[in-house]
Amino acid sequence: ASNKTPRDATTCQTSPSRAPPGTPAPSGAGRSPSHGGKTSSGKAKKRLEKDSDEYRQRRERNNLAVRKSRDKAKMRNLETQHKVLELAAENDRLQKRVEQLSRELATLRNLLSATGQC
Repeated sequence: ASNKTPRDATTCQTSPSRAPPGTPAPSGAGRSPSHGGKTSSGKAKKRLEKDSDEYRQRRERNNLAVRKSRDKAKMRNLETQHKVLELAAENDRLQKRVEQLSRELATLRNLLSATGQC
């Protein structure tokens, strides 16, 4: 009788249904549910009481770091906006220069063809 369970060709044993090699695994496959998908850094985090001095110091340091990071991001954003304005102005200037030179070229070609030199 034919068994409809897929068989592993190398060991001839039944195996659970598998996707062909190279197929991405479904999300959550191979993860331990106890880790919630996060990798362990090998160092256990120390739980601090919310009313402890160390907790308050860490929160204060973290708040300063977050504020500094956000201020830095805002500065980068402002600098980028300033650069965009500068480049847009330069682009306009260069477009006008191209138009001017194109008109000059057309005028010189007309003069040259009018004199019969071509």
